[in-house]
Amino acid sequence: MALDIPAELTQRLEEAAEARGLSAGDYLEDLLDAAAPPKKQWATLADLARHAKEAGMASGHPVDTSARSREILNTEFADYLKSRIDRRLSSSIAVFY
Repeated sequence: MALDIPAELTQRLEEAAEARGLSAGDYLEDLLDAAAPPKKQWATLADLARHAKEAGMASGHPVDTSARSREILNTEFADYLKSRIDRRLSSSIAVFY
């Protein structure tokens, strides 16, 4: 199947692809993928990690997840729970006045 694409549109496609460091075909494929209905992009944690690395979202250094989780539970989460309790107590006290 042949497509009749106007020269002006072809020029725009090539310029946009070049600006992103892609071939016109790769850029067009990316555009079509973005316009397609959402599809499941990963099925496992390994897939999620691979996508994060490809998107430049991966950490540049090793992360000790268990230690960081304990730190969050012992500090930030405790503070969050305390603030929720304080808010509930404040609203309960306000009802009695």
